[in-house]
Amino acid sequence: MKNFAYIFLLILIAGCTHTEKQSSVSEQQIVSNELPQSPHHVKLTWETSPSTSQAVSWRTSDEIKSGTIEYVKATASPFFEEDVRQISAETDTLTSDDRTWAYHQANITGLESGTTYSYRVGGGDFWSEWSEFTTASGTDEPFKFIYFGDVQRFIYSKGSRILRQAILNVPDAKFMVFGGDLVHRGAQNIENYGEFFPGGGWIFQNIPTIATPGNHEHDNAKSGIDLSDLWFQNFNFPKNSPEGHEEETYFVDYNNVRIISLNMCRYRYEDDRKEIYDWTKERLEEFEGDWVFITFHYAMDALARNRDAGIRFPEFKALFEQYQIPLVLTGHEHLYSRGRMGAPFPVYVVSVAGPYQNAIRFADWIERAGTNMQLFQEIEVSPDTLHYFSKTVLGDIYDEFKIVKDGAGKLTFIDGKNLPEESLEPTQDFEDRYDQDLVESYEKDREEYLKRRR
Repeated sequence: MKNFAYIFLLILIAGCTHTEKQSSVSEQQIVSNELPQSPHHVKLTWETSPSTSQAVSWRTSDEIKSGTIEYVKATASPFFEEDVRQISAETDTLTSDDRTWAYHQANITGLESGTTYSYRVGGGDFWSEWSEFTTASGTDEPFKFIYFGDVQRFIYSKGSRILRQAILNVPDAKFMVFGGDLVHRGAQNIENYGEFFPGGGWIFQNIPTIATPGNHEHDNAKSGIDLSDLWFQNFNFPKNSPEGHEEETYFVDYNNVRIISLNMCRYRYEDDRKEIYDWTKERLEEFEGDWVFITFHYAMDALARNRDAGIRFPEFKALFEQYQIPLVLTGHEHLYSRGRMGAPFPVYVVSVAGPYQNAIRFADWIERAGTNMQLFQEIEVSPDTLHYFSKTVLGDIYDEFKIVKDGAGKLTFIDGKNLPEESLEPTQDFEDRYDQDLVESYEKDREEYLKRRR
């Protein structure tokens, strides 16, 4: 009898354990498949002026043939329905690796600057929840934004935590900038966009996104001319671009700041290279605001330990120096580095948001480096000062500096003080992923770098 009771208990425990595993799988499926007719992957971008407009895009199952945005000036009262306005979205369908989806996009114009609006998207019986956005003030008031390097892999399981912790740390951020490789396979939803947007969830519904394409947003990650259809269906970016480069090379003017996105994946093609260069020079020449930030995916210098060293875009480097660009935000190397390359400015930042990490090559120009960390960058902007922080997923400050501008426009760099020890341990599976000579020389190279830093 005792043996029978013992066997029964084991069966009961096994059954409970099995049930728990099934529940976990089911919950993961709900994340991606619950009510596909309902609007999901709702996100804010800008197609036109952030002071007077707001672009919104979302996805539904393809049985939904049209979409609508309802919006109203936000009030503390929940009884605002009689003041709601509507705008119809443009709807398109696209078949990807999982199924055919309907993608909806609309740009709300004629908004008041410095004003918070409530909005929802959908139609018929299927609507999103109400969310809020705030238009830019159009003044030179101080503000903050967040920069992310590559998210790319293991997006929902680990990439999500950097998106969420960044917003918890900087809840007053006006927008987010992504430096490319948001996903690993730009033409696929499964494990890619199907994880990226749920990973950030409501964040994308409330805080606008600016993103530059990475090589992995292309159908072929080694090409530069086949930016995936999913990029254009998911995002509604400006079309103030060189002809044929719309929504990939573009600029956004937010108050006194210009943010320029360059799709440097197209640099390898001579005609594209010239078009991007000429357009960039014109945008720098014409801008009369306080600050220009430039973002593109490939770091100016290859820094992953198994890549060949060298300046990738020399004529752009010279252009940025000529116009005293304060800050260039890049990714691709899956590590952290910050420094200046033989000129007072720009400061080049290479960062990584996701869990996939590379071992570093300790280039001479690096002023601070880091490996084996998920990071986000908080950037505070005022008319005469940029205050930059790089923070870990735990919210701890890893790097910090200021760039100050005097009345004559002269820039001064001020390094942060009391920064923590640099995290320079080689990445997981280092010895398996890298050639033996790169492994054996790592300690010597690290010591020489630290000696230079001292």
